[in-house]
Amino acid sequence: MQPLPYSAVVEVIPSDEREQIQQVIETLRALLAEGQRSSGLRQRDVHVKSHGCPHAQFQVIPNLPEELRQGLFQTVRVFPAVMRFSSSSPWPKPDAIPDARGVAIKIQDIQGDFLRIGATDPSAQDFVMINRPAFIAKDVQDYLRIQRARLHAGRRPGAVVTALTGGSWNPRKWRWREMLTTATLLTQFLKHPASQTYYSMVPIRYGDYVAKYRLQLASPTPGTSLRRLKDLATQADAFQLMLAETLRTSDLRLEFQVQLWTSLKSMPIEDASIRWSEIQSSFRTVAHVLIPLQELDFSPQGRGDGLAFSVWNALEAHRPLGGINRVRRAAYETSATWRGCQPPQDGGRG
Repeated sequence: MQPLPYSAVVEVIPSDEREQIQQVIETLRALLAEGQRSSGLRQRDVHVKSHGCPHAQFQVIPNLPEELRQGLFQTVRVFPAVMRFSSSSPWPKPDAIPDARGVAIKIQDIQGDFLRIGATDPSAQDFVMINRPAFIAKDVQDYLRIQRARLHAGRRPGAVVTALTGGSWNPRKWRWREMLTTATLLTQFLKHPASQTYYSMVPIRYGDYVAKYRLQLASPTPGTSLRRLKDLATQADAFQLMLAETLRTSDLRLEFQVQLWTSLKSMPIEDASIRWSEIQSSFRTVAHVLIPLQELDFSPQGRGDGLAFSVWNALEAHRPLGGINRVRRAAYETSATWRGCQPPQDGGRG
């Protein structure tokens, strides 16, 4: 199928969304303050635990077809980058406990027309991903409901269940898609951080088109036999150990892929809970990510505690799209301001 063109009208913004986003900001500020009371630190709202921030190379591949040769990917080039592997929980916990896992890539030394509204580092292109293809909330209203449930969970243990069932005993009214996404996360086996497949979950502008993106390993992870994984799984910081152990002895090579938007009906822009069909539009490799041999630094600076990753750190050609990305703009700004983040120096290697 032919990719559909990008235009300013691909987004449909509800009339009450601005008010809902303001309510999200107020809820997020309360969650951040609650986190500070618990930890004594000004931390991220989520993805608090870092598994490592390796420096990397982002290599745009040659001979891309015209529809893939867009934005950052127009010219064959190798960009310096910094990555952050993480778990999504708002507090650090042992890695054997199921959780969503994330990776963010900050690509540097880029020239072009950058977004200014919402950017926390307006000279970088960030790609932010989770190890699931769809988001747990469909839109801003859904996202607000879940954030409020998080805030009330300590005082009302049933708040999260209510958020997923809508407070109804009628299964027909339950939010089954969101429940299935949550259940999938809670039944995952422990895997090497680089062996996960990470997805944008939500679309971005891709030059003249629209796309989702993902990151996956190009070849099996060296030195991670099932026996070794079992040995490391008993460690609270198993993912740090896996990543550090691998990068002491070998490089890691990953593929950055995009999935072009080809259907108005089955590939919605404004419903982030729906996975786009790979039958209708397959993921195609547009860049290689090389994480070279290195010794990881697990000091606060080396873990990336001072870095702010945001989908709104982007070229205009890769503008984030959809309600979840619009609310993320406010959420990322609020979190970064709370933590007093600064753009990375020296290629972000810290």
